[in-house]
Amino acid sequence: MLTTQSYLIAMFIYWAAALAGLVLIRRSWFPATLSKSSGLVLGCIGGVLLTPALPGPEEATLAPALIVVIFNALFGGGTETALTPGLWLISGLVAGGLCGAWWTRRKNQTGG
Repeated sequence: MLTTQSYLIAMFIYWAAALAGLVLIRRSWFPATLSKSSGLVLGCIGGVLLTPALPGPEEATLAPALIVVIFNALFGGGTETALTPGLWLISGLVAGGLCGAWWTRRKNQTGG
């Protein structure tokens, strides 16, 4: 059983690894100046990696939504247990994509 401290440390390590992964993806896959579409793609990747979800209705702790969807679909109760976390994952994907496109547009307009 996880204590509160170990849970927070685990979530911090996951988020730090996801952000480091985003930086590496940005540097290796995309050109120096991002276009609006590449900002959208990078934002979608970030949204998928960083979106949290509840693993089940009786759970009180969050977990990464991508992991919850995969594990609930494969080892949980099937697609019905993965539906709610899947909706969270899709909303994170859309929000991340919109934020990435907005951020890229903003950076390109200001010349930064």
